[in-house]
Amino acid sequence: MKTFIIILSSILISSSTVFGQNVLKGTVQNTDHNPLPFCAISVSQKDSTEHYITSKITDSLGNFTIEVPAVGKYLVRATAVGYADQVIEITTGASGNFYLSHDAHQLSDVSVTAKKPLIERKPDRLVMNIENNPLATGKSSMEAIGLAPGVLVRDGQIMVNGMTGTRVMVNGKLLKLSGDDLTNYLTSLRSDEIESIQIIAHPPAEYDAEGSGGLINIILKKQTQLGLNGSVYGNYAQGKYPETSQGAQLNFKKGKLGLFASYAYNWEKGFNKLNQTRSFPDDGIYSAQNRGISWDKNQRIHTGATFDISQKQYLAIDYTGSFSNDVEQFKATTLINYPDDPSHNSTSKGYFPSNYRSDYNDIGLNYQITTDTLGSSFTLLSDYTLNHGQSNNEANSSFYDNNNQFVNDTTFKNQTPSKAKIFTADGKFKKIFKNGSSLGFGSKVSITTIHNAAFFSYLDQNNWQANEDQNFIYNYKENIVAGYANYNGHLLGMDIQLGLRGENTSLTGTLSDTAGIQKNPKSYFSLFPSIYLVKQLNKEGTNSLNISYNRRLNRPGFSSLNPHISYIDNYTSGRGNPYLTPEFTNSYELSYTLHNKYIFTAAYTDSKDVINNAIIPEKNDPEKMTQQPINSGATKIWMFTAFVPVQITKWWMTQNTLQLSNQHAIAEAFDLQENIAMLQSSQIFQLGKGYSVSASAYYLNKIIFANAVLHHLFNTDLAIQKKFFNNKLTVKLAGGDIFGTSKVKGKFFYNDFRLNFDQLQQKQKITFGLTYNFNLGKAFKAKAIQSSNAEEKSRLK
Repeated sequence: MKTFIIILSSILISSSTVFGQNVLKGTVQNTDHNPLPFCAISVSQKDSTEHYITSKITDSLGNFTIEVPAVGKYLVRATAVGYADQVIEITTGASGNFYLSHDAHQLSDVSVTAKKPLIERKPDRLVMNIENNPLATGKSSMEAIGLAPGVLVRDGQIMVNGMTGTRVMVNGKLLKLSGDDLTNYLTSLRSDEIESIQIIAHPPAEYDAEGSGGLINIILKKQTQLGLNGSVYGNYAQGKYPETSQGAQLNFKKGKLGLFASYAYNWEKGFNKLNQTRSFPDDGIYSAQNRGISWDKNQRIHTGATFDISQKQYLAIDYTGSFSNDVEQFKATTLINYPDDPSHNSTSKGYFPSNYRSDYNDIGLNYQITTDTLGSSFTLLSDYTLNHGQSNNEANSSFYDNNNQFVNDTTFKNQTPSKAKIFTADGKFKKIFKNGSSLGFGSKVSITTIHNAAFFSYLDQNNWQANEDQNFIYNYKENIVAGYANYNGHLLGMDIQLGLRGENTSLTGTLSDTAGIQKNPKSYFSLFPSIYLVKQLNKEGTNSLNISYNRRLNRPGFSSLNPHISYIDNYTSGRGNPYLTPEFTNSYELSYTLHNKYIFTAAYTDSKDVINNAIIPEKNDPEKMTQQPINSGATKIWMFTAFVPVQITKWWMTQNTLQLSNQHAIAEAFDLQENIAMLQSSQIFQLGKGYSVSASAYYLNKIIFANAVLHHLFNTDLAIQKKFFNNKLTVKLAGGDIFGTSKVKGKFFYNDFRLNFDQLQQKQKITFGLTYNFNLGKAFKAKAIQSSNAEEKSRLK
């Protein structure tokens, strides 16, 4: 670590002494070699024509001179009315000449749209474009995330490259949500509102160290029209049960003021079929059939304003509200069979209704100022979040003997209200030097208080009686202070990024029940270094070698610390764990890029004190099982990934990911090691006349999930879309799980305990969707509002 800090310091000192004058020069002419005056010149990095770093207008003779950050090669685009754009490569110190030809297809009123590929690879992330992807039709953002290569979504948990603990951001704003609350929010956020999804497997020091499974950043659509503009959408899906989603977005800009608002409503009904078998004490056999129906209603509001104080600074404020009401009704039939003594056989039948309501409210403030002509900037972010949640669970059970004669019944219920308050403030400064290097540093403060309670009662002779012995109150306080430094530059023929982040965490959990008051204070400080090296292997820069290392942690979700109880059936319950500790992960990666298209990656991750939702038998009653988050030892993953896009014809594009890994989960009560193969493939067909067809499929031979091994996961989606009215109206038709293969089978392991299960949910469905975009006015660029609460959002539940 000391060596790392010395190297970082020396690079920072040396970078500040380099100030070269770097310019690009050239002339724009038509094909007759006549100068074209007042043309638009845009400059981008060599590996991207979409993100421009500077621009200028040619003079009356078509000449231009543009200062750029560093010596090197750049892509330069020339644009003139009535002429086709041209892009050429220019090296600093040299001149480039453009010869533009007349655009024979230009009309007086034409809209040209550049279609982005489904998947794009960037140096530190993978970008999946959603806006024009028919496969995302009618999907929630949670479902859309599952379309990304190397990403698996299962039971509300997101895994990236086999790692859990993935955090979610929206427009760079970390969601202070986890568990059911995160699932509800991502369900209410529909794909119609999303432009792209970024998968950041190994985030640099600028980001919170939270999230051993990396970060997922959802980029919402940005309206680009001056005046009033927006869109409306609606989707109807039909599986066994119907689903609907609809919403609207409005944007208004005049002068320095910009206003925006969006509203989304989602309603869905689904089913859940779960079968379980396991061994029982005294050589008994437990088998259960659970049949559930759920109704989920979610609403989301996002509104705010931006004000351009000057060309170099702006102020923004925004509000996000997410409101959900989820109802589930489970009916369970449980058989206990003793082959050697049938007289002890028994049957229980239960009805288990539950209701979960949550209200999430967040107010964010964002101030940014550009401090020089090179783009150096200071950003201040602050958020205040208030989240209310309440779960109501009821259990109604009847028991029968081996002759199916009624024995007795029980009825009880519990309520578990929760209230969380979170304040975050984050200051960042990034200095860009003339040689193209940059130095960033900043700090963050996070203050969290959560109040949880649980109230139990039982039915006695048609009257509800309080069960005081089970009631409890759990209060949680957490303060985090963090700081970071991050350097980007060039050294020894390599592009480098070095970062170091430090976080100090102080927390106290206080449990009050009939046994008294128990406090569990903790305090710890951790350093999180990150290193990224990129070596170009050819002059064109199309082949490169990337090496990275970083250290991250995964803090327990706030709800995981709450020791409340919920009931699945008469023999199965779920509860939190207030004694969880953070999980720490070290990640190493070696990646080779060929022709800026094909990516081959070898990676190794080593995690300790892994947090998993495990199924375990209860100590005092081995007949019963508990699902509970625990620190379950270590996980080691060796992985090889190949990403291969192929343009088969002009109208057929395929993108494929092959992932081979060895996963080893080691804990005191289980030791699981499996060789895993995953194949993901996406096909895009451009059929002309506005029609496009997309197909996506993935196959997993197996996967380790907590203390379970899941077998043979396979899914295929198919979609078609057509655009009308100058691309303003998009009509989409999509089929999810078209072969009906979403049934999941697996086995849980815990010491000598084995639980076999299979589960089927509503995944197979067909969706019809409409999206209409409208606008009035001239072009402008909406501000992308950031926030300071990315980590905390992902932990709320």
